[in-house]
Amino acid sequence: MTYPKRRGGFTLIECLVATVILGVGVVGVAGMFACATISERKAAFMAQAQEVADKTIEEVRAGGYGIFTQPSGVITIPTPNLPHSTGQLAWQPYPDSSSDQGLKLVSLNLSWTWAGSSSGAYRVVTLATEQAAW
Repeated sequence: MTYPKRRGGFTLIECLVATVILGVGVVGVAGMFACATISERKAAFMAQAQEVADKTIEEVRAGGYGIFTQPSGVITIPTPNLPHSTGQLAWQPYPDSSSDQGLKLVSLNLSWTWAGSSSGAYRVVTLATEQAAW
């Protein structure tokens, strides 16, 4: 009995295995793209928060702590381009309330929420003197 010669090519099983391996690879690459997109958005929000913080702190340093109308307090500051965000600028005498050293501890807290449960925060703490910086 003679058998026909085997023809070159792939069997159905080989094709299915190759398809499954390719599918797993595509799902992994798609997951990396999703993760990269989330990281890019977080970085963009952090850069926007840093810009707001830099601007606010520079205004405080330029004006000295004479811009504060009370010995200590908290004010809300605008936080443009940050989704669902809050910004608070707080100040108090440094190192304590009985201190007469001409310094105020100034802290700026920014926080935001996006995409449901994702959130971010940015905090800057500095000292301000009684006189404006030159």
